[in-house]
Amino acid sequence: MTAISTYARSMAQSQQIKLMQMQFSDLQTQLNTGKKTQLLSGLGSDAIVSKRARADFNELQTYIDNIDKSQTRIKMMLKAVEGIKAQATAVADGVINQVQEGEISELGALRDLAEKSYDFILDLMNTRDGNTYLFAGSDSGSQPITDAGTLDTYFATLNAEWAAGTLTVNPPNTNIAEEYISRYTNIPETTMGINGSLVDAKKVMVRADTTVEVDYTVMANQQGFKDILTAVSALRNLGDLEDAPGATYEEQQENFYAVFNNIATQLTNALDKMDEYGTKLSLAEVRISEAKADHKIDQNTLTATIERIENAPIEEVSVKITALATQLNATYQVTAMASQLSLVNFI
Repeated sequence: MTAISTYARSMAQSQQIKLMQMQFSDLQTQLNTGKKTQLLSGLGSDAIVSKRARADFNELQTYIDNIDKSQTRIKMMLKAVEGIKAQATAVADGVINQVQEGEISELGALRDLAEKSYDFILDLMNTRDGNTYLFAGSDSGSQPITDAGTLDTYFATLNAEWAAGTLTVNPPNTNIAEEYISRYTNIPETTMGINGSLVDAKKVMVRADTTVEVDYTVMANQQGFKDILTAVSALRNLGDLEDAPGATYEEQQENFYAVFNNIATQLTNALDKMDEYGTKLSLAEVRISEAKADHKIDQNTLTATIERIENAPIEEVSVKITALATQLNATYQVTAMASQLSLVNFI
């Protein structure tokens, strides 16, 4: 009976040691990983709350990623709009200065400026992020505008008829200058080189929240872009005052200045439209920035919830490890003493 009792006691102590060793291992893992458990099921009833919080966090992150991408593109678009405005302003100022001086003494320099500005404006209208053209709306894989020479051909024909005085005046225009202005301000988009697919392109939206979509569509075929493009093209192709139609020098001056002044007017009005595009982009950027800030706050709250449920209290775990190590050591000693006593009894 004594042997059976000693065996039972020994087995109980062995089981107790194994249990403490498992507890010690779990606590050591918590200390190393900072987590209460390595399995979601180990969280018990809090597992559902943790799982839901992580799902909400990931959903918010998807919105933030969308916003980040859109913010990058909006900033690129704003920079392009400002660049186009700068070019158009420089050309407009040059024309206005010549008008105010009352003498066209720098027409050659203005043509050169318009030529350089035209190429730069085209590049900015074709701004892209990777393979995505930003001023093409939903048809972002298509280049918005191409310089295929059709616009130069158009002006070559127009200027030839203008200089020869053979430009047919169509109502409601009453003179050749009005007809010329009407022709260059109403050039077909395809002649300008604008991609025909932009007509059917849809808006570009960013989903900033469950029920919030922000429109930041600005397209290269909008009137402001076209007015700048045609006005700059008209100037870079404009002939000298002596090439203007008219039976007398005064008539030539009148016709020339009517066109020359209109170029400045069209550029000035186009700049107002470009301001509108810039304002739209800026407001869109503000809206999505605010949404992003709200999402970050919500993510911080969710992170706190997840950490409260999943993270192990390190200081508490350290205390438990120390206490359990002491208890385990004591159990080892007791077991060793019991084994020695059993051996004495057996002898």
